[in-house]
Amino acid sequence: MAIPAYYSLLQRGSSGPDVALVQTWLNGVRDACTWYGELKADGKFGISTENAVKEFQLKNKMNVDGKVGANTWNVLYTRYTAKHGLHVPYPGIALRSGSSGGTVRLVQQKLNSLGERLTADGRFGAATAAAVQRFQRRNGLTADGAVGEGTWEKMF
Repeated sequence: MAIPAYYSLLQRGSSGPDVALVQTWLNGVRDACTWYGELKADGKFGISTENAVKEFQLKNKMNVDGKVGANTWNVLYTRYTAKHGLHVPYPGIALRSGSSGGTVRLVQQKLNSLGERLTADGRFGAATAAAVQRFQRRNGLTADGAVGEGTWEKMF
């Protein structure tokens, strides 16, 4: 199973940290792809991301619909980690209040493993922001409550 675990269907028009993570994973396996250039990990699922997903699905003998459901998510994760190891890459955009998805749930689960008592629901609310701030203070980071690259790397 992928880490973070699949959260919800991603398709054209979707946005957020899970889309940015998919873009990062696609960039990490694109050496075998010829139809698309490197994607900007901006968390916006547009035509370029859709085309990259379609090529990935085609090359991996999957249903080619340009959407990232559970199967595409898990196969993409498997291909990425086979090449790069089990390290969960920073999704490319900061997670903060209002963010949602599998990447947020992963942060919540990690914080819980460190002693927090959050509901790991994938929604970044006030309790998650406060827990992130406590983590940041304990680790000598700027306690802004957002999970940017520095906080992510320290956490994972």
